[in-house]
Amino acid sequence: MRAHRSLGLFLLASFIGAGTEAHASPAEERPLRLLLTSDDGINGSGLRLLRDTLCAAGHQVTVVAPATDRSGSSGALSLNVYLRATRSEFSCGATTGEAWAVTGMPSDSVLFGLSAVLGDVPPDLVISGMNSGQNVGRAVNHSGTVGAAVTAAEEGVPAMAVSISIHMQDASTGFSQTGAAAPHAAAFVQELLAQLRDTARPGEPLLPDRVALNVNYPVVLDAEGKFAPALVRSPRVTSVGHGEVVRARYYPVDANGIYLAAGHICGLDIQCAPETEKDADTTALEQGAISITPLSVDGSASPGQGWLKSRLRRP
Repeated sequence: MRAHRSLGLFLLASFIGAGTEAHASPAEERPLRLLLTSDDGINGSGLRLLRDTLCAAGHQVTVVAPATDRSGSSGALSLNVYLRATRSEFSCGATTGEAWAVTGMPSDSVLFGLSAVLGDVPPDLVISGMNSGQNVGRAVNHSGTVGAAVTAAEEGVPAMAVSISIHMQDASTGFSQTGAAAPHAAAFVQELLAQLRDTARPGEPLLPDRVALNVNYPVVLDAEGKFAPALVRSPRVTSVGHGEVVRARYYPVDANGIYLAAGHICGLDIQCAPETEKDADTTALEQGAISITPLSVDGSASPGQGWLKSRLRRP
């Protein structure tokens, strides 16, 4: 998949600059039909927080997610096997929402949700997340969070992946400040959805065809090592970087061919490939800025950033 560059200018302009877009009328401020998933599973804390935030904003939310953690599964599908889907309900504002736990991958959950749950009426947007840990650089290709969003976009449904970074200086607390940042990240997603809705042309989808957004929210610490929302910088439209987030290493356990597959966090216990890409998602996070990367899911051409920067401009 490739970063969509001309798409990017369109989004960023409506969010961070003074533009010419008109405010939406009350009639346009309609609730959105949303399908949520997560590679952390149906009980992932990030998914539940985002679900509750979007329900409180009045949106119609359906959750379909793996029954267990399926991190790192990219866009893998379970084919020619039996899957179990368990239905439950949750309070969603003044209504009741549906949740389905699927014994498959994140991409299975998206396809099951679109076909078996929502049927002939697709959602306005599929959101995958919120993931604990950034999905930038080389990690984008391996992420189940991003893979689920790409799967939705392949089906012609607008989609977004959302992740919250970890900060190396927060490692001693078990990256507790990623959790502290989560409500702020959810609020940003809510604001971004409103911006996409209010800048979409009548009758058109929230995003261009076959394009997904990869959103990464930074954890910025103050002098005391606490998350400081005031230090989070404005969104940047970025490209997929070349830097590493996690490096896999394989250690022999015995003489019978058993190995331990270990994932080392770059910058914590191993040094990895540095960033070489201009305007990279990895660089934006390191500088404390929200990263929004448009991804073209067919891989045939760069989707561009111009449209995205325009639509992110605040009137």
